[in-house]
Formats: sequence, structure tokens, C-alpha cells
Amino acid sequence: MNRGRSIGRVAVLAALACALALPSAARSAVRESPFVERASAGYRATTSCYDRPDWAALVRGGYPDLRGHETEVYGLWRYEIRQVALPTRGCRALERWRHSPPGIVSVWIFVLGHELTHAEQSDLYDAPWSRPFDEVEADCGGFAKFRRIKLELGITRQLRPPPRDFTRCPLKRAKGPVVS
Repeated sequence: MNRGRSIGRVAVLAALACALALPSAARSAVRESPFVERASAGYRATTSCYDRPDWAALVRGGYPDLRGHETEVYGLWRYEIRQVALPTRGCRALERWRHSPPGIVSVWIFVLGHELTHAEQSDLYDAPWSRPFDEVEADCGGFAKFRRIKLELGITRQLRPPPRDFTRCPLKRAKGPVVS
């Protein structure tokens, strides 16, 4: 009788352990975002969302000098697989654009445009083999693509791009006569 109870308890504990382990194992650390894919599809690219540990590992793997500063990296262009990599917080902000603060949504639209500019650089220059990616050009591309990406995502909310001092893209000066 004692032996039967012991086996029963072990079975219950094993089932409980499996139940606790499966949700975390089944929950993908890297997931696709059909919502964000709408903007990246036109660039023949995909977009994936990385949870914190996988994001940190991805940043450290590509940029070992950023160890300890992984959260300061907002996006990566993975040219070898034509993928825009975003941390999950960015994907969530875009997917929940109706409820996320407008400034946060604007930053993530800009980041997506920045990374998609790297996709264009890959197509034009076979970067980074021919030459390194131009980060200033990508920053300017993030601003230039802002409205288009917002529309492709179906975001109808009034949003402004992030301030220019957020990036290295110079503010274009108006051409015209110089008045003294």
C-alpha cells in the first residue's frame, strides 16, 4: 500500500514538473510578428522578436564590445538571413500601438525604418562585405521611411518621428536666398 502511494506521488510530482516546464519551453524565445512583417515584407525581409536573454546573446554575439549595454541596442539587421531583429519590447509596442505611449511607438517605427535601410544597403552594396553599413544613412532612412512604415503597419494614430537629436541624421537646411 505504501509503495502504491509513493508511485502515485512520484507520478503527480512528475506531471507537475512537466506542467511547469512545458509552458516555458513551449514559449518561444524568438517569435515572428505578423503585424511587423507587414512593413518588412516589401524589403524582402522578415522581422523576429527576441526575448531578453536571446536578445542579449544576439547583441553580444554580433557586438561583443556592447556587453552590459544590450538594452541600448534597439534593432539589428541580420543580413545573412535578411532579418530585422527587434527586442520583444519593440514588437509589443508596435503591436499594441493603440495603448503604447506615442513617443515609444514613434521610436520603434523609426528603428524599423533604420534597419530596413540596412536591408537596402545590403542590396546595393552587398554590405558588410563591400563596405560597412552607413549608420548615418540608416538614421536618415529611419526618418524618411517613418510615414510609409506607419501606413504599412496600419497605424492610424497621429505620431511624429523622434527628435533629430535622437540620431546622427543631420537636419536638412532649407535652400533659398541668404538674408543678412
